Amino acid sequence: MDYQISLRAGTLHINTRREELPMETLVDFASRHNPKRGFLFVSKVLGKHIPCRPSRMRQVYDRLAETLGKLPKPVVVIGMAETATGLGAGVAHSLARGTAGDDVFYLHTTRHHLDIPVLIRFDENHSHAPDYILYSPQEKRESLFRQARSLVLVDDEISTGRTLQLLAQGVASQMPQLTQLRWVSIINWLSEYRQHDLVQEFAPSLQFINLLEGEFVFEANPAFQPGSPPGLEACQPSHHARADTGRTGLLMPDDAVSLPINEIPAGPLVVVGTGEFTFAPFLTAENLEQRGHDVLFQSTTRSPILEGEAIRKKLVFNDEHDEGIVNYIYNLPRDRQVIVAYEHPAMAANHRFPELVNAHIWALKQGD
Repeated sequence: MDYQISLRAGTLHINTRREELPMETLVDFASRHNPKRGFLFVSKVLGKHIPCRPSRMRQVYDRLAETLGKLPKPVVVIGMAETATGLGAGVAHSLARGTAGDDVFYLHTTRHHLDIPVLIRFDENHSHAPDYILYSPQEKRESLFRQARSLVLVDDEISTGRTLQLLAQGVASQMPQLTQLRWVSIINWLSEYRQHDLVQEFAPSLQFINLLEGEFVFEANPAFQPGSPPGLEACQPSHHARADTGRTGLLMPDDAVSLPINEIPAGPLVVVGTGEFTFAPFLTAENLEQRGHDVLFQSTTRSPILEGEAIRKKLVFNDEHDEGIVNYIYNLPRDRQVIVAYEHPAMAANHRFPELVNAHIWALKQGD
């Protein structure tokens, strides 16, 4: 199907080859505050820039995991920071609970600097914040990582494939037993020619798993000159970024923990994850929904997007890691009690966001 999407930044011309779910149920569109790339695909099912029911997010995780089917074990799943840290964990979790059983190991790339060995570094050339780090799995998990026979790379959408290509090149060289490679996304914008070239590079083991496939052309508006937003580079390292939330790996499903649920506010709720810390808060929101609460989930982000189009409103504040990075939350509901989730209790003291929305604060304690 053909679509034409008019934005402040220009016009997106989209042709979809396959829609397992209708495009309008999966994605909306917005203009970036970014001179490198003026448009943004805004997922409706990711729980990032648009609030989403946890049950709807789980349906996406389950559907992608079911399409992966049975893979040779051990299986390593890697999610891309920051947008797909929760999506990657969700796919790994659903895979472990479904066909794969144990031996599903999940980790995600990160923007944060930790005092542990780095496996690889690489970049995303259209991003406002280009540097990615993948840390080495620690202790006994490292041998499981090295013995992997299946590698699953997860991002919310794939446009050029360059970032996952760099990641696959770096990681696959560390896995001598690897036989299967999967690239998983909600939307895949790679042309059939580009997919063919990637399959040739990585051998026939590479397959693409997604809910929508197509191609787009962006016609830029020459009058759109957004400039660069402030606060893109960290002025100091994080003091509280945790390795045990996925940066060095989680064995699914056992290592996936939800937040300790404190006193639950009355009425409709929205649980807000912070930055890369999204899966434990998602599990908490899912738990609340299963217990009968009216709950939505979303998370803060460092991605600068302009108001208008899919972005009805935004709040701006510094990051919870006290790195000096400007963060945002988009489309936060006004009619719900807000619960903000942190990977370390001390982060709330660094963060102006809870006081902006009179939020309740829940956090993982050290050792959880």
